[in-house]
Amino acid sequence: MTPEDLDQRVRQIDGYIRVLTQECHILDQRRHILAPLIQDAEIQAGLKAKLDKTPGANAWNHLAPLLGQDLVRDQSRLFLDKDSRSGSLTNLWRRFRADPAIKECYRDRYGTMFDHFHKDPISDLPPKSSAVIQERFREQDRAINYAQFDARLAKVEADMAAMKAQPAADKIKTMRDEHHAHLEISKLDDEPAAFDINTLGLTFNEVLALGDRCQAIVAELGLLLTGTSWDPKQFASLHEKQGKAMWRTLAGF
Repeated sequence: MTPEDLDQRVRQIDGYIRVLTQECHILDQRRHILAPLIQDAEIQAGLKAKLDKTPGANAWNHLAPLLGQDLVRDQSRLFLDKDSRSGSLTNLWRRFRADPAIKECYRDRYGTMFDHFHKDPISDLPPKSSAVIQERFREQDRAINYAQFDARLAKVEADMAAMKAQPAADKIKTMRDEHHAHLEISKLDDEPAAFDINTLGLTFNEVLALGDRCQAIVAELGLLLTGTSWDPKQFASLHEKQGKAMWRTLAGF
């Protein structure tokens, strides 16, 4: 791989992880809009009481399934899509591992990210002594950063393998491919029928858990690739409060 090709690949991966991170924040908001409708008995009862025996009752029965299907579509698009043109987590990981030079470029960038702290001379010290001390500090920081990169990358690799092995991942991708993307038609001479999503056995809890797992991987990978640090649990805590507050207000609490 030429330096020009490597630079292009790295810039492309940088762009993918930044967009994926932004999309994860939006997805997490939607996840916590849905969660109270299926996990908070008080909110469920309050909204049902408001809508029961009204023209809106039938629409209310469709709300959670509609939000759930929307979440499944986005999870499949953002995390599981294998299309080579996709910016999904799966495809981003493939691009990152496409050539050892890409990994080494990011490792070097991560390892040397504190070098600028050790450029200026230390006041009150002779230039030669200052340079020796700054070089020692620089090498110490590099050693720590390289070790952190290797350990974090090993964790991401293990987490990606575990995510792909999750039954929920196959269920979500199947639901997207065979239900959302097109109608699965029966064999010739059989009565045509759409794909029955109930055969998947996919639960709301599986969908929510897989999304949380994938967002944690995106956050860890983003830290390694761009140095951007964000805590999915902090975002989730904020979005959970917002989601519950909205439904509680609508339920009249």
